[in-house]
Amino acid sequence: MAFQGWLLKFGDTILPNSYIETYGETPNQRLELDSYRDSATILLNRTTSPYFKSKMEVPIRKLYYGEKIVLKAIVDSGIINAVERKVRLTYWNSEIMDYASGEFYMPDIKYTISHVDQYRLNMVYEPFTITLIEY
Repeated sequence: MAFQGWLLKFGDTILPNSYIETYGETPNQRLELDSYRDSATILLNRTTSPYFKSKMEVPIRKLYYGEKIVLKAIVDSGIINAVERKVRLTYWNSEIMDYASGEFYMPDIKYTISHVDQYRLNMVYEPFTITLIEY
């Protein structure tokens, strides 16, 4: 599938690019199961898992309260297990130059509110990062 103009999709819902400051990814990470040197300690022999895992770090721009509600709904649309914070994600994979899908863990996010408008019932969230680590 060719690039379709978006980077992340939670479940079936695309995250608008306007929310994303930058897109950082470490696609198709290799997991070394075992490694050793031969008897002459010259050659390194590696046993690598055939299953590759990706990791994304996605800085989200400053958001107003209403935008944060929309973002939460988008992320929640991909939730598989809320307690484990497991999400179904389709993402642009720059190594294969195509979209890939998987189940990801989303670690805790630290939110900072920099302004509260009690008259307009609004607030401003400072930029924060969503990290996604494939299972």
